[in-house]
Amino acid sequence: MKHYKQLSHDEREEIAALAKLGQGPALISRALGRDRSTISRELKRNRTAKGSYTATHAHGKALSRRAKPSRLDQDEALRTFVEQRLLDGWSPEQIAGWLRGGNEELSFINHESIYRYVYSKMGLAQKLYLYLFQRKKRRRALKARKSKDRIPNRTSIHDRPQDIEDKRKIGDWEADYMIFKNHQPLLVLHERKSRVVLAVKLFGRSAAETIAALMAKFKRLGKSLAGSVTFDNDTGFALHHLLKKRFNIETYFCDAYASWQKGGVENSNGRIRRWLPKRMDLSSVTEKEIDDIVMTMNLTPRRCLGYKTPLQALLESNNRSIQLKFA
Repeated sequence: MKHYKQLSHDEREEIAALAKLGQGPALISRALGRDRSTISRELKRNRTAKGSYTATHAHGKALSRRAKPSRLDQDEALRTFVEQRLLDGWSPEQIAGWLRGGNEELSFINHESIYRYVYSKMGLAQKLYLYLFQRKKRRRALKARKSKDRIPNRTSIHDRPQDIEDKRKIGDWEADYMIFKNHQPLLVLHERKSRVVLAVKLFGRSAAETIAALMAKFKRLGKSLAGSVTFDNDTGFALHHLLKKRFNIETYFCDAYASWQKGGVENSNGRIRRWLPKRMDLSSVTEKEIDDIVMTMNLTPRRCLGYKTPLQALLESNNRSIQLKFA
């Protein structure tokens, strides 16, 4: 059997471009050398809430799913118990209720996780849905709920090393959202020592799309500019740990309601507002226009840099081998 290979970000960019031109799954599959079913599934699973398809959003959703393995996929004993109880006629609520009562050998899992497993690829292969009360092969979509969980693997800004605090080296960033009309977000990155700024327009503030945009930026920048990133506590940054996994980037979080702790990016946001006021419709602004604004900022002399430009400061740092790939 041929091993399935996950779609890459570059392939998703090709899919987005071809779909925008009105090409269907059959033509896209031939252009990419992929199975038609792969393209059809990709276009269906990874669309935005409004039905459009963008490479960044799609890649982020895929990363998010892979970053959160199911407990039933990992715990064979728990999986066997759940499957057996379903075959015995227990409902997911009854299984979860029994486990909540305490068991020395099995860990607790809620009923929603059991339903997700039933309708997962493995669960559908076993036709576990036939043992549910309604016996439906497809589950009715649930209304989205805001997670009550805090950001996992969060490291406080107070644990940030002194060399980051003192801006001794290149590669330490601050990240923030700028919000425009109809809650449209612009993700902004600010390099602490050189004051270099990067920005990318997002469809929404989901953790999936945000981490995909961050990973795409750091992939272009390279290892020499990938030291750390400091965030606020917006749940859009909840998948920050993937930066550590993929690029070995350390992540830190400000105290609640303490935006001044990442004052560099806040200052950059204020400068960007000269061109992009808060009430502007960001959907009317092209990526090229955003890149032009960012480049103008990076080529403007700053008093804090001895009237050098941020790009000059970056190039004159100790990392002289840096290859700039901002676009």
